[in-house]
Amino acid sequence: WSFMKRNFFLLSMSFIFAIALYAHGNTLTDHSQIKELSSFRIMGKIDLRTEKDYSSAVKYRTLNHEGGMKVICLEVLKNDILDNEAGKWFYVLLTSPMWVDSGEWIEKYQKFLIFLPDDMPVFDFEE
Repeated sequence: WSFMKRNFFLLSMSFIFAIALYAHGNTLTDHSQIKELSSFRIMGKIDLRTEKDYSSAVKYRTLNHEGGMKVICLEVLKNDILDNEAGKWFYVLLTSPMWVDSGEWIEKYQKFLIFLPDDMPVFDFEE
C-alpha cells in the first residue's frame, strides 16, 4: 500500500509541476527577440527608473514574488554592462499593479527604464 501511495504522490507532484510550468506561458531566454509592443513578465529583482536616463537614480526595486512584473516593451534601447552583468536596457509600460521592496503599491500604466540582465529569463512572452 505504501508503494501505491508514494507513486500516487509522485504522479500528483509531477502533474502539479507541469501545470505550474504551463501557467507561465512562453519562456524567453534570448532577449534579442523582444521588440516594441512585446509583452512579458519578469520574475526577480529589477531596478526601476522613472526617468529615461541611464544615469538616473533608481526609484523602486521589484520584489521577487510569484506575480512578477508584467510589462509591454515601449522601446528596445542599448546593450550594456551594469554591475558586471551583460544585458539590455528597455523602456517599458507596467501593465499590472505590484508591490515594490519599499512597501509601496505601484499602479499599472507607469513607464520605467529597466536593465534586463542577459541571464534573466522572461515569462509569458508574446510578440
